[in-house]
Amino acid sequence: MSRDEIDRPVAGGTLRRVTADIEAAERELATARRHIASSRLVAQSDPAGALVLAHDAARKAIEAHLRASGLRVGSGEGAHARLAKDGVAAFGNSAAVEHCRMFDRVRRVRNSVQYDAFSVEDADVQFALEQAEAIVRAVEADLS
Repeated sequence: MSRDEIDRPVAGGTLRRVTADIEAAERELATARRHIASSRLVAQSDPAGALVLAHDAARKAIEAHLRASGLRVGSGEGAHARLAKDGVAAFGNSAAVEHCRMFDRVRRVRNSVQYDAFSVEDADVQFALEQAEAIVRAVEADLS
């Protein structure tokens, strides 16, 4: 993405510049990988928990990429929605951009599960895992 596409959310306060921290990004990425593994382990017995873990894996991977790029989503209410919308700025033209956009769909389903007692289907869990795995792979490639 262009510098302007990063500068806009920075100027608007959605993203903020921080010191790039590759080591912290790698730790977050390792946590994302563990969340994916855990999600797969409990998918049949606890689909809602598996979906939440897959969501958190994708979120942590996006945050890891931002951290490695010297960016961070501002905290507070709506931070995960802002991550889904503006967190893709650090991915440039990566193949992961579309998966990051799909993260917002996963985020909305996760919110329905967490706050509205929404029933989780196997397809929801599989979709969330596919997005999380694609995002993790993209971040791994960018950080290597």
